[in-house]
Amino acid sequence: MIRRSCFLFSLLQAVMSGQWSGDNPRDVTAKNGLCARIPCCYRYPSHLNNKPRTGIWFNKDTNNKVSVAFHSGNSSLESTTFQHRTRLSGVLRDNDCSLVIDNVTQQDAGLYFFRVKFGGRNNYSYPTVTQLRVTDFTNKPTIFPDEMVAGQPVTVTCIFNTTCDGTAPTLTWVTPADEPTSASHSVTQRGDTLTYTSVLSLTPALKHHGQNLTCRVRYPTVSSEQILTMTVQYAPRNLSITSHNGANSSRVSVKEGNSAAILCSVQSFPACNLTWRHLGVTLNTTHSSNELWMEFPQLTRQDAGVYQCVAENEHGTAERDVTLTVELHGSERTWKCVAAMIVLAVILVASVIITAIFWAARCRNK
Repeated sequence: MIRRSCFLFSLLQAVMSGQWSGDNPRDVTAKNGLCARIPCCYRYPSHLNNKPRTGIWFNKDTNNKVSVAFHSGNSSLESTTFQHRTRLSGVLRDNDCSLVIDNVTQQDAGLYFFRVKFGGRNNYSYPTVTQLRVTDFTNKPTIFPDEMVAGQPVTVTCIFNTTCDGTAPTLTWVTPADEPTSASHSVTQRGDTLTYTSVLSLTPALKHHGQNLTCRVRYPTVSSEQILTMTVQYAPRNLSITSHNGANSSRVSVKEGNSAAILCSVQSFPACNLTWRHLGVTLNTTHSSNELWMEFPQLTRQDAGVYQCVAENEHGTAERDVTLTVELHGSERTWKCVAAMIVLAVILVASVIITAIFWAARCRNK
């Protein structure tokens, strides 16, 4: 965009051949530690088109001290605070006098103006002054995670965009200490934007669920980071069955007529579809939950039997059985015992009578 602007600006050179004029913004803001760009186009009398020239940028700091920030002909004339940090992003002969300052600090804030020298009296200081302001470095990298499943290799991408093509940033990762990792790095450019990319390869485990991955971007004087809390998906595990009294068991015994509640709970991510089954029939189902109650308002002997809890998500299935026993009331149990004793007594008496009749008949026959 800057070069196109300067090209259009230079077209006016032929029309306004006697003009000295420049075009640079009155205000530019840069981030501490990155670079500052001051776009600049300049025009001069056309008879100087083929003349050699020298471009100079001056800086007037907050203490009104004027120093040379950039000198295209002799860099030794530059102030020591600017040496090896300033350059032109364009070509002077193309009417482009845009200045770049790398590794900007708060001390670089101030006024900047451009001067061109063709030799003799053909020198000109352009009157438009640019105020450079330097703010805190707040730019952060961006993390793009893939879906994480326990035990399966995955890649996580971190990118950082900048328009500064001087000092390159460094992207690094901070990962769980026990996780071996590897990372690849690349840089691409689109227009004036440079994109630095780091791709991390790792194999997450269940224990990494909730732990942090950190991508850091570092310049010589500033740095920032982005944190990703790892969400590791895994199949159902630790399925447990708990009765209404809090006991965790595969057998539950409840008196007939009483109410009962049995809880099926499981650990998983994402949450499971839970189902209670009995004799192959689905009794109760819930979706995207890790808990499911099965309730009996009033137990009967027909409720006794084996019940099965099944937990399922996209990564696997878990199941567990519980045996429900329905106990009889004490009065009913006593009645049944008495009835059994009466029946036994009747049988015994009948046996005695039959035996006596048998032996009596035998004696008569003799």
